Amino acid sequence: MLDVLERSNLFIIPLDDKRHWYRYHHLFADVLQAHLTEAQPDQLTDIHLRASEWYEQNGLRSDAIRHALAARDFERSAGLIELAGPGTEDGSIQQATWLGWVKMLPEALIRARPVLNVGYAYALLGVVIWKPQSPDLRTPNDGWNRQIP
Repeated sequence: MLDVLERSNLFIIPLDDKRHWYRYHHLFADVLQAHLTEAQPDQLTDIHLRASEWYEQNGLRSDAIRHALAARDFERSAGLIELAGPGTEDGSIQQATWLGWVKMLPEALIRARPVLNVGYAYALLGVVIWKPQSPDLRTPNDGWNRQIP
């Protein structure tokens, strides 16, 4: 059945060369999610939590975090995000992605978790845009051309 769907380019996209992992085409996935939200909104949180647990057990941390956040289980999300922090060092997770996840958490939760709080501060150092207030600092080259009295 999967072979027929794939050959016909219907609904699924293979994720590996061995054809063990597939995902729905993004438009089909959007239709399914909209239908689920309309038909069974009370089950949506539970489905996201189950998906988060499955992704975590199968080593797909980014997807586990995404589903935990969608379920609004911020404690679980925070724990997964803390574990994903070292991934920003080895390049397996982009720092901007990690920072985006943290920004979705309640501020009180970030402050209550030292590992998350320090990681958040460290991540901010890499993305802060410096806006100097002094006119002399706005154009560094002008300072080089001035003569010292």
